[in-house]
Amino acid sequence: MNYVPDQELFDFIYSASQEMGFDTYDHLPMQSENASYPFVNIGDVQQLNIANKTAIGAELHITLNIWGNAENRFMVSQMSEKLAELANRVLITDHFHFVGRPSRTDKQIITDTSVPDTVLKHGIVMLVFNLG
Repeated sequence: MNYVPDQELFDFIYSASQEMGFDTYDHLPMQSENASYPFVNIGDVQQLNIANKTAIGAELHITLNIWGNAENRFMVSQMSEKLAELANRVLITDHFHFVGRPSRTDKQIITDTSVPDTVLKHGIVMLVFNLG
């Protein structure tokens, strides 16, 4: 069986978010799911392969989206910070080690008005890891 680094990183981050006590989804919740704010959506993962002399390495980028309503600005900020701290560690899965690159972490909070008559706070955290 081939083990896939991007899937193991996704699964690790998803579980870590849940262990932090955050409602966590692998998709934007549908209206029928009645998700309450704030919540985390584990978003896209990008794997950039790096050729070395004796092996193939990789750099992985994973995007975390934290959604809250206008009153949740502080909570969105706290959740973003806590999730961003994952880049300060080495994450060990069953088949891989992911070495966090905290200096490459990108974090922002934006105001989203794409839903009619609604103001949302959208935290976006981009984490970067090297396959170790």
